[in-house]
Amino acid sequence: MEVLEEKIDFSKFTVVDGIVSASEKKSLINFFNDISIHVEDITSETDKQNNQKVVRVKYSFNNKEFTTKPLYYKNVLNSPNVKDAKNLISYFEDDVFWLDIEKHDWPKPKGQTDIDKLIIDDITDDDQFKHFLKSLGNNLNNGAIQKITKEGRTNQYYRNLENNNHWHDIILLIKEYIKSNGEDVEKKHFKHLVFKWDGNKNTDRQRSSLSPYFGSRALIEKLKENIKSYKSKDLFRIEKMKPIIDLLKYKKQIILQGPPGTGKTREAKLIAKIILDVSDLKNLEQFKLIQFHPSYSYEDFVRGISSKPNDKGNGIEYSAENRILGDFAKIALENFIDSRKDSEELSKDLLLKQYFNDFVDSIQDNINSKGSVELTDSYKIIDTEEAAFRYLSKRNEKKSPGNRMLFKDILNAFSDGNKERQDLKHNDNLSGLAKHHASYYVRVLNMFQSYLEENKLNFDKTITEKVSLKNYVLIIDEINRANLSSVLGELIYALEYRGESVESMYEVDGENKIILPPNLYIIGTMNTADRSVGHIDYAIRRRFAFVDILPKDLSEEEGINFDKQLFEKVTQLFDNNLSQEFKKKDVQLGHSYFINKIDQEDGIPMYMRLEYEIKPILLEYVKDGVLIGEKIEDKINDLNASI
Repeated sequence: MEVLEEKIDFSKFTVVDGIVSASEKKSLINFFNDISIHVEDITSETDKQNNQKVVRVKYSFNNKEFTTKPLYYKNVLNSPNVKDAKNLISYFEDDVFWLDIEKHDWPKPKGQTDIDKLIIDDITDDDQFKHFLKSLGNNLNNGAIQKITKEGRTNQYYRNLENNNHWHDIILLIKEYIKSNGEDVEKKHFKHLVFKWDGNKNTDRQRSSLSPYFGSRALIEKLKENIKSYKSKDLFRIEKMKPIIDLLKYKKQIILQGPPGTGKTREAKLIAKIILDVSDLKNLEQFKLIQFHPSYSYEDFVRGISSKPNDKGNGIEYSAENRILGDFAKIALENFIDSRKDSEELSKDLLLKQYFNDFVDSIQDNINSKGSVELTDSYKIIDTEEAAFRYLSKRNEKKSPGNRMLFKDILNAFSDGNKERQDLKHNDNLSGLAKHHASYYVRVLNMFQSYLEENKLNFDKTITEKVSLKNYVLIIDEINRANLSSVLGELIYALEYRGESVESMYEVDGENKIILPPNLYIIGTMNTADRSVGHIDYAIRRRFAFVDILPKDLSEEEGINFDKQLFEKVTQLFDNNLSQEFKKKDVQLGHSYFINKIDQEDGIPMYMRLEYEIKPILLEYVKDGVLIGEKIEDKINDLNASI
């Protein structure tokens, strides 16, 4: 519809794992703010005698106006299936009218109502108005009401919010919560609104008030939570951050550098929110934050050796495993690869994993009952592990824990259409071990192929939708405190050539290659005043983009209690008493030191920050020769907080 598409294109909205994106949240706020609702009471005397209330509603949006047909309400005392009708009137201190289900045959169980036709046709006959209404609620569950109240999970509520209420009443409640920034609103805004589920199976057909006063209303709590995050100040700083975001998207890795107290880590987290299009990084699979230190190594960051007792209990097994970056890059790469597959290909992959897991279970069942599963006259499978079969020679079973046969190799051989030993020996998608021991691997491959045939399992059905490409962000705090060349190793090449594999010194799951995919972003922070940090060589500098995060006056920023006078006095010390060996931008104390945090949880007053944070650093600068000059220590000790 022209009027709608000029303002916002809802067809581009996406919900991933039940999460509404940050940019979408901002668009939803703007959308509801731009809708104007005017309710005209057209109740006649006859309607009053029938205990009805009738209204006609005018929707105004983007210089267009739409008017509804007459919309009917019924007094709850005379409406069927109402829980605690008298209690409702007492609570609201007024007559309560809910959607008249005798006039509007809307409610249907378990989402069977055709919103697109039955409900919308009851509101208007105007095609343009209908198109607009479908952007509010629809059978695809991606209408604006459905998204802002339930994060797109409408089926959880069987569309009862949309089906049991006049939509303008829902919009008016949403607008009130936007005005209150997600805080509680007056009870009168719930008076016309119904929530079908009351939590009592014996009264399932009864309608109860949407007001949280009448029971737990997760829907309302989610709405409040959403609007609070939608209105977050961080979301409205996106434009200011755009040059850095563009740089990160181009370069893939950046370092935010500056003196202490400039909020480098905070800025890094904000950039991560924008890149990931979320308002909260907590418990998010796509985000990790770590801190480097001088003893940090490649084995801590990329891949390393782990040890554990073997299953026989007679020794220690050593194996290589992915560390933080290796594991994170693997997850990001899997998403990148899956996002390029269509639904049919993805479904085949999922079915293959499902069938193979069942096959592994059947092998384990045989091991449990018979002790092992024969591969050849001389070899047998003795156990199943998380990602591999354990097999060995019958002659050495008391001396050896056996060899690992990776599930991944069997699956790759199956996907590549292998059937015979020679197929495996010439398959470059298999590990060297699989090709070297192809005689045993092909036996398991053939066993799996027979399992599929015997159980009549095929890959004809489509069981999943296309996967959306996700971004992944790794923040490395204090990145220059470690020896970067040593920590990154061969990944220095991979940083520049994203999507290309590099060989690791360790082999994990039969694979010694590592790939940093294009959807993995790395943000480092670097304290330029820390003289104990390691040197960053030219190869590293060429692959990272360095962004200055410098001290600034925050006195004009809303909601920040900033000691401007103290900030200016300390700044003058760096203007007048800085050694020529140093640059002001590398060592000046940042703005965060001058924010009075007394109102924050565990906050301390400004004078305490001055005595125990600011002065000690400045006096340390004097010892290190950063600040020099006559009576410099007296100048520092004479500093006073002004707030």
